Amino acid sequence: MNWEEVLNALGEGVLVLKGSEVTFANRFLVENQLVREDWKGKHYYEAIKSLPFISIVGRAFGKDSLSEEFQYLERFYRVVSKRIGEMLVCEVSDVSSVKKYEQSKREFVDNASHELKTPISVLRGIVETLLEEEEDQRKRHFLEKALRRIEQMQNLVEDLLTLTKLESGREKLNLSEFKLRELVEEVYDSLEQEFVKREVSFENLVSEDFKMFADRQKLFLLLRNLIDNAVKYNKRGGKVWVRAKKEGNKQILEVEDTGIGIPPEHVPFIFERFYRVDKGRSREMGGTGLGLSIVKHIVFLHGGEIMVHSKPGEGSRFSVIIPILLK
Repeated sequence: MNWEEVLNALGEGVLVLKGSEVTFANRFLVENQLVREDWKGKHYYEAIKSLPFISIVGRAFGKDSLSEEFQYLERFYRVVSKRIGEMLVCEVSDVSSVKKYEQSKREFVDNASHELKTPISVLRGIVETLLEEEEDQRKRHFLEKALRRIEQMQNLVEDLLTLTKLESGREKLNLSEFKLRELVEEVYDSLEQEFVKREVSFENLVSEDFKMFADRQKLFLLLRNLIDNAVKYNKRGGKVWVRAKKEGNKQILEVEDTGIGIPPEHVPFIFERFYRVDKGRSREMGGTGLGLSIVKHIVFLHGGEIMVHSKPGEGSRFSVIIPILLK
């Protein structure tokens, strides 16, 4: 059995190119109609039948390695490419079952969140009404405690709905130009009670004339989550700063604090939904565990990246890097 027979027996695709010419395409690619039967010796954009696949291969030429997904004929595929000298090797896997599972999971969370939203709102209204009319301090204490728990449930449902929208891929950017300093002030105003309660100071170091071209509403949500974490996990008498600068074609937004910091072994996982560094403290703070996951998806939606610098006991700095988008 030669190497071509081995590759043709695989349950995933293998495409090999020398320059822009296809030198090998296995049976998987032909049977799934990704590549023409008469592929041999043809330019890749003639041999490949899927336009998204053609685009990925075109991008792969300029990189040592690449991993991207595309949809074709109601199926989903993942392409992993690798350059080996003059050769470009692409491995193509059918990930439809994984995508369908992820989709069903998102739909379940979305439906469940919508179903919970109305009864929680009604329950909150009832408790607030009882609290307004109640004079007995002992009963007020229990009603206030119940109201706090209801607010936590409401925040969780809202965050789940937001995250589901962001993960669905259907969420679009509503781009506009705005003054970042004013947006930061709005975020601080919405969290001022937390700063006062925890005795943490705040400094907005964004210059008056600094403008961003992005989705203002989503940037508000991003900043609110980062600043909310910065104050909740801070120390009494601590501080939170927000800075912004431009470097080349990038806008860099930084939120820094003097808080408890993040142990290095936890940093790679903090953007996963429901991941908590300190579970006991997180429950005490009342967070949903979804804030940083929402932040990550908003950054990615803008085509950016987020970096974290943190030392336990000294604080953290989150740097959001967003390309300057064309108006």
